[in-house]
Amino acid sequence: MHWIWNRLAPRRAGTALLTAALLLLAAAAPAQARVVERNDAAPVSASLQPNLRPIYSAKTDEKVIALTFDISWGNKMAPKVLEVLRAEKVPATFFLSGPWAKNHVELVKQIQADGHQIESHGQAHVDLNTLGREGARQNIAAAHAILKEITGRDPTYIRPPNGAFNEASVQAAKDLGYATVIWSVDSLDWKNPGVDRIINRTVKLTHPGAIILMHASDSCKQTDQALPAIIKSLREQGYRFVLLDELIRTHGVDMNGHIRVLR
Repeated sequence: MHWIWNRLAPRRAGTALLTAALLLLAAAAPAQARVVERNDAAPVSASLQPNLRPIYSAKTDEKVIALTFDISWGNKMAPKVLEVLRAEKVPATFFLSGPWAKNHVELVKQIQADGHQIESHGQAHVDLNTLGREGARQNIAAAHAILKEITGRDPTYIRPPNGAFNEASVQAAKDLGYATVIWSVDSLDWKNPGVDRIINRTVKLTHPGAIILMHASDSCKQTDQALPAIIKSLREQGYRFVLLDELIRTHGVDMNGHIRVLR
């Protein structure tokens, strides 16, 4: 799910000419921002203009956090996640793909009825940074029409599929009145690494103003099992869960994109 910076390296020590050519090509290629999993020292969106950088977290010392879920596939995990959130009285923000919402209207309405925030995960689950500005705009607009029809409100945040974005896709979102939202804490539930791993990683990496990435698609098999312990542990640390809109509007945003990783 995460993009990782490609490294240029010669196959043999004597291929200096090939290496130089590759480096020249890399320098000439269009800059694309990609989410970096293993480097928390540098901003992942440094190549973008400041006004075209996505939102990663809120800029605050207060222990407020936004729990977010992406959904694109299936109808089994979402009800389980909703049941946990209902029992724990935790508000969350759901990024829904257009086709999923269209095929699961009752689930969308249940998410909304439970008081959660519904935002966009785009239409086709493809990397928006491969579509160009107009292609990304069409993708976002198609999902927007579906979500507005079902919920009666206009989504204002887009989480690009796979966290893939570039200047063109962020600008396309802005053209339609959207802000692009990534995350500062990745639970890795999409990898199904084990319930304990999801819990420990999420709890350890959470920080004031964090936007936490989780999933309620059926491809993620362990999210509902890990969720109660995550909520309990973070509450014991003094964290308060809020909707994404409240987090951003009340505390402002951090668009520098410093990724937090376990060492």
